[in-house]
Amino acid sequence: MRDLDPRTVNLRTLPIQIGRRGFVLNALFVQNNFRHAVKDKGVSHDTMEDRRQYIYRAFHYLEHNDIKSFKLDPRSLGDRHVRFLFADMERRAKAGELGPSAIQKAHSYLHTFSGWIDKPWLVLPIGAYISDETLYRRSYVTKHSKAWDDNGVVPDEVIAAVAEFDERVAVQIELMKEFGLRCKEAVMFRPHQDIVTAAQAGKAAAGAAEYLQLRRGTKGGRLRYVPVVTPTQLAAIEHARRVAPGENDSLSDPRYQLVRAIRHQRYVMELFGLTKAMLGVTAHGLRHGYAAERYEAEAGVAPPVATDERADAAVDLAARRLVSESLGHSRGQITSVYLGSSRARR
Repeated sequence: MRDLDPRTVNLRTLPIQIGRRGFVLNALFVQNNFRHAVKDKGVSHDTMEDRRQYIYRAFHYLEHNDIKSFKLDPRSLGDRHVRFLFADMERRAKAGELGPSAIQKAHSYLHTFSGWIDKPWLVLPIGAYISDETLYRRSYVTKHSKAWDDNGVVPDEVIAAVAEFDERVAVQIELMKEFGLRCKEAVMFRPHQDIVTAAQAGKAAAGAAEYLQLRRGTKGGRLRYVPVVTPTQLAAIEHARRVAPGENDSLSDPRYQLVRAIRHQRYVMELFGLTKAMLGVTAHGLRHGYAAERYEAEAGVAPPVATDERADAAVDLAARRLVSESLGHSRGQITSVYLGSSRARR
């Protein structure tokens, strides 16, 4: 096995052997993990790492659980092993330890892996393993606002308090609030480089004069533009430029590599109670708040999750499209997660 190279070894002809299961699993990742499951393109490093960690955990569980140990060459993964994994997921879901999104992600990763071992038929729809749909069906319509303000947390007060401890993280939170940035996007944002004019963004001159140009840290590296329209947004940009004064500086602490900078951001937010368990809010709630403000600015009424008043159908649809574009979502339906039901007054 020392002479085998995981990059070039032919796993279709290499004999099945339990003793080299670690080598085979590594080779499968080296040869396949950079690929998209369906499309002819690559995937982000985050997806690669998340997928790698899940598959390794799955095989570790198969071998080291307290019920029945399966020690196998990864290419021997079969129906009984997949059913064993989903039985554990069902148990954990019923105990409230696992949500629908985690189950769907695990299903997706196992299905992708089955293609790597030439068994694309192996993983069945989730309903073949878990009978209770409520355990794995995600709802795309929120019934309760996750915005900080609506949950008794005032963003500006939090930002001011965090600034006393770590101004870089405070600015990251401020940009999440003002522009709906994701955590990683805020860490990687360059306040001097990542601001462009409407013409540079290919936007109509009648709209905003400037836009955030976001690609660094976005999901799948997808480019999007977020308009700069309010005084508080302008103030947030100026604050960011003071904290990161260099032309190419990002808001990431220069002492840290990216992974550690993101971990540090999470640490600071936990330190200030910004978790579901403590204050009842998370960083993602700032995207919800931004979505609500953007929707109200366009539709003239608060989103359905916050009020019984409804915008006309055409106005509602147009506002949702703008929100979806600003948040970086390709599916319009996802706005219901942030705004509530799209059923509008006609």
